[in-house]
Amino acid sequence: MFRLQLAGIAVGSVLLVFLLSGLQFWETLESRTLDLRFTLFPTVSSTDSSIIIVVVDGGSLERMSWLSWPWPRQIYTACLSYLQDQGVRVVAFDILYDLPSVYDATEDDRFGETALMGNTVFVMGLQRRQGYHIPDNAILTVQGETGFLDSAWTCTPPWPTIADGATLLGSSSDRQDPDGIFRSVRLLTRTPGGTVPSLPLAVAWLAAGRPPVMISQDRLTLGDTETRLVQNGRLQLRFHGPAGSYRTLPIAELLSCLEASEMGEEPPLDISIFRDAVVLFGYADPALYDLKPTPYSPLCPGVEVLATAIDNILSGESIHRIPEWQTVLWALAVSFLIAACLLVFRSVTLAALSGWLVLALYAGLTLLAFRNNLWMEALLPLSSGFLALLMGGIAAYSNANRQKRVIRTAFTQYLSPDVVSRVTRHPELLRLGGEKRVMTAFFSDVRGFTSISEKLDPERLVMLLNLYLTRMTDVILSTKGTVDKFEGDAIIAFWGAPLDVPDHAVLACRSAWRCRELHREMNTGLIEMGFPELFTRMGLNTGEMVVGNMGSERRFDYTIMGEAVNLASRLEGTNKLYGSTIMTTGVTVEACRGEFLFRELDTVRVVGQRRPVTLYELVCPADAIDRETGNLLAAYAGALDLYRQGSFVEAASAFEAVGDGPGAAMASRCREFIRVPPADTGDGWDGIFNLSSK
Repeated sequence: MFRLQLAGIAVGSVLLVFLLSGLQFWETLESRTLDLRFTLFPTVSSTDSSIIIVVVDGGSLERMSWLSWPWPRQIYTACLSYLQDQGVRVVAFDILYDLPSVYDATEDDRFGETALMGNTVFVMGLQRRQGYHIPDNAILTVQGETGFLDSAWTCTPPWPTIADGATLLGSSSDRQDPDGIFRSVRLLTRTPGGTVPSLPLAVAWLAAGRPPVMISQDRLTLGDTETRLVQNGRLQLRFHGPAGSYRTLPIAELLSCLEASEMGEEPPLDISIFRDAVVLFGYADPALYDLKPTPYSPLCPGVEVLATAIDNILSGESIHRIPEWQTVLWALAVSFLIAACLLVFRSVTLAALSGWLVLALYAGLTLLAFRNNLWMEALLPLSSGFLALLMGGIAAYSNANRQKRVIRTAFTQYLSPDVVSRVTRHPELLRLGGEKRVMTAFFSDVRGFTSISEKLDPERLVMLLNLYLTRMTDVILSTKGTVDKFEGDAIIAFWGAPLDVPDHAVLACRSAWRCRELHREMNTGLIEMGFPELFTRMGLNTGEMVVGNMGSERRFDYTIMGEAVNLASRLEGTNKLYGSTIMTTGVTVEACRGEFLFRELDTVRVVGQRRPVTLYELVCPADAIDRETGNLLAAYAGALDLYRQGSFVEAASAFEAVGDGPGAAMASRCREFIRVPPADTGDGWDGIFNLSSK
């Protein structure tokens, strides 16, 4: 049931978060996670060093403050001519020259004529409203289906004489993401006259040698270079760093090189950088209103965004976003992994930590994928995983508490509070089914309880039984024992499960001794209450037995089974043949050596077992022996030695001299053997007595 609950939580978490992901704010948040990845992993060293940006910045404006704005076109003409002389590959102007020169009408003519001398790109605007006809040199031949591209009908071109000098015109019309940040650019636009490239694509096409261009919904092919695209043929920019990642020169420095060349002087910078370069002209001063927000900065020159796009196209490098269905699968995988952690780890704290580890691993995976230009969505899988962890954690905590309550309810009456506490913390200690382990079993029974019960009315009988069982159980539980069951006045208990107790034999003997001592105090109280005295016989045995939950899944008993258990039961009943109180075997005696004093009673074959068993009586703790007890034990040991030698006459006298229950029982047997000798085993008397009853 808990498994199904966790599975439902995992699926429900993904479904709920997926529904939220359709809202606009969600896409903005996901885009911000992409910005974070850019910030964490800048790759400035990967920029194309052949791309150079020439900017009209504040320093250049101040240096040339003697000129009024806008500057004469001849400044740009001179720069363009100088760059062509240095062997540039392409020159592009991200400056819209849509109005004639205010200085001299011939400036525009000269600017256009100079542009014709090389690969020159001018920017133009596209729109759907009323405007100018789109020039022929703004059309790029493109193969493939273009119906999915954005469309425009008219344009705002450069002044005609300037536009005529362009090798290719490129559009600058674009849009930022809903949060105002530029993360992608449009590459192509459908128009009535044909397909118009953006300025970055126009520059890249010329820089690449005018190769064939092919477009599909998910990729752009420029000759042998493929670039992955996103919706509507847009390029998801792979930014390499903040503003200034590409080599940037103030236009004033370029003019200084030009002046030095005219005067025959050494230029102030290495002009070899312009050979085979792609040079972009644009604005960088805030007063010129061409600053765009990017993942790295809210104020980045727009021309640098174009440089990034050109670099991406030429290198085939762009950010590829995985499909939505894959993101949903990742979300399910994360949620189910967290659910599995909550199922596997019993500790809620450990399960929660493992769940957080799953989230951290997925976050690390998204960062690793980003290093390979793959945009794995972070928000949907991490949010659904966190929701699954939160809801699953609540369910696991509730289930754990419910399980602990069940365990406490089931075992409090059988186990000591310390053991119950450990079992509730580690329920895996209780296995359905059984396991073999060496333990000590305990059986007890009240002597003559049947005749006692016949003399009492039911109410007083129940009162007596409850009083007796409570006092005995308290002693067993206080020594870390487990009460198996009550059968009338009989108690079955064991030590060594469900928790491993190394000194289980010592604890069992200690419990039996305390129970015997308790009877003295208890009998005094019983007499005062009008009840008869109670005398309890106990049997203990240590050995390998099976312990576990025996029964069905709905109803089971935590109990013990096995030959060693049966022997403990036989020992309890055998007490009455010897007049003893606590009987055990040699295995238990060895385990308790040094802790308790035992008397060897006899060697017998119990009913149902062929192997002989040496019987011992628990006498007292090792440090409680006195002279009288020592003499008694020595006398009994001497009598037992005579008995085993077959000297039954001498043994009978020696046993009678012991003067207690076991001595009297053995003296009676010796007299019986004198009258009817024991069966000969073939080698004579072997000293082993065969019990005829349980």
